[in-house]
Parts: sequence; C-alpha cells; structure tokens
Amino acid sequence: MNSYIIKNSTIALLKKENKTVCYDVENSIVINKNIKRILASNCLFHGSTLSGRIESVKNILKIQYKVPIIISVAENIIFMQINSLRDKECLLIVANKIIDYEEVEKNHLRIKCLNNNVFDVNISKYSFERMLINIIKLNNYLKWLNTANFV
Repeated sequence: MNSYIIKNSTIALLKKENKTVCYDVENSIVINKNIKRILASNCLFHGSTLSGRIESVKNILKIQYKVPIIISVAENIIFMQINSLRDKECLLIVANKIIDYEEVEKNHLRIKCLNNNVFDVNISKYSFERMLINIIKLNNYLKWLNTANFV
C-alpha cells in the first residue's frame, strides 16, 4: 500500500527506514512510504503543510524539539513525537490514544495505548511527561481559539 489517511482510529505511526507501520484500532498495516510523506499528505488533506503546522506549534508552545504535530484540530488528532522524524526509527503516537505508561528501567518506558497496543521506547519519564504537558497546553490553546470572540 502506498497511501494512508490518518483518522480517528489511528493510534501510532512507526518509521522503519523508508516504510511506515500504521497502527489502527483494528489492525496495523505497512505503507511503502516515508513517515514524513504520510504526515505531509495528511496535513495537506486538512488544509495546511507539515512545515506550517510544525512552525505554528513551535510558536505557540515556544519549543524547538519533538514538537507535537497537529493533523486535525476538529478530530483532535495530535501526534506526540517520541523520536525525531530524522531518526532511523521514529515513533509518533496520537496523544489521546495513550492509556497509561510505566518506567521499565531508567530512560525506558512502556507506553500502553488503545486496543492493547504497547510500545517500548527509550525515553526518560521526565521527557515523556514534558511532552504530555506540551500536548495539554496545545489542546488548551486550540480550545481557547475555538471559543474566543475576535473582533
């Protein structure tokens, strides 16, 4: 398969060289496309560019690294970058699909998502919790934008 539409049932994307494993509520499929291309085409589908979304979130949150990636505000699809998109392997998880996480050992977490999807990642608990806080801040900002009356 060469394309993938990110939707409400999407849980995570895992970059493996030039392929991407897309985890969905029902199953997982391998797409013969780089993760950045999948993100870019989905951002365009929702009316923006990937670089535009990243720059916007950098400006909102005042951060530079592991920036959350908004795919759809209406559907609340925001990816948490566990690793950089430039890394050989990169895991992106839809933030609201995370159920729990636990520190297995120092700098190693087990993230539990919907439908018993479990991802073991090399990240500190502190870094992961900072990313969660950034997602909460971003969600609050987006909710505020949706309800603000601009004159």
